[in-house]
Amino acid sequence: MFDQNYHEQKSEIHDPKWRRAILTVFHSTERARNVWENRCSNPTQTPCQFVSCTDGTRDLIGVVIGGTMVDAEDTRLWDLECAFTMLTEDAEILIVKGWYATAVEQVVEDITEGIEAMKSNEQTYRDDVLDLLVIKAGLAQQLDQSPAAKAFWDIHLERLGAAKWPEGSLPQCLVRFDERTGAKLGLVISGFWVERLGDWDLNEPFLVLSTDGEIQRCEGRVVEQVSVL
Repeated sequence: MFDQNYHEQKSEIHDPKWRRAILTVFHSTERARNVWENRCSNPTQTPCQFVSCTDGTRDLIGVVIGGTMVDAEDTRLWDLECAFTMLTEDAEILIVKGWYATAVEQVVEDITEGIEAMKSNEQTYRDDVLDLLVIKAGLAQQLDQSPAAKAFWDIHLERLGAAKWPEGSLPQCLVRFDERTGAKLGLVISGFWVERLGDWDLNEPFLVLSTDGEIQRCEGRVVEQVSVL
């Protein structure tokens, strides 16, 4: 679950992926959940205090699941200057004497904000996908109206042993020219096809049908800045 180089990095607690991973350990470790339920006044909440420190003999890192509450208004926060209970990434439960601990770092995560941010990102992703589908649909109409573009695409389909357009498939590789002026989006309709990958090699020259209905040539994305959408 954890990369081997996590321990070689400084303060893994600052890595959101690491925090998500250790919470997975928490939810899958019955003993840890029992400690949390017995120590936390509201056990339906999730641990949110991630700590790294040394106790004089070894470096410790994990999520705090018990101890002395530092603030009665937030029952998930524990006093790190007192003894506290830590769950490590190896599902080990430790009692750390806070008064001996040095090099203490902590991250307190607002789980609610994290969930809202995730929902916002998901909505943004869905919106972006919808935008791309609309663009591809518009370019499909351009393909249908351009005999030259259709001819290039039909040659590609014929090489694949597929039926010609419109019975055959639509172009799927949408690219953006990041440095050009004018029409910057287009579907790749011809170029160097890598059969084992089932995709275009965009480091080689290729042709695109742009949003203005023009066929544009690109010498390869090693020559000009091109992003695949």
